[in-house]
Amino acid sequence: MLIIKNGLNSWCGMGREATLFLTNHGVKVVGTDGWSWDTPFISTKEKYLNTGDPSIIWEDHFAGSVNPYCQIEKINNHHLLPDSGFIVISLPIKVNKFSAG
Repeated sequence: MLIIKNGLNSWCGMGREATLFLTNHGVKVVGTDGWSWDTPFISTKEKYLNTGDPSIIWEDHFAGSVNPYCQIEKINNHHLLPDSGFIVISLPIKVNKFSAG
């Protein structure tokens, strides 16, 4: 896996198998401080150009069609949370002219 340490490409992503492992074990909500739960698009592009396999594009997102789950991206200030004893409430936000919020 290619990990690039700059701007929008500075996370590694989880991968389909890791996402399915979590959801197969009952995980219903996941989160990341990265821009996406998936690998950065530059990594996906490189892998696609090498393999020609379209199933790797947004593979983590599409793992949700096997085991439905909710993912939260771009989490901020998570280091301020205690190790335990708190509740997370996650509500969708309507974003005009976009498919997700």
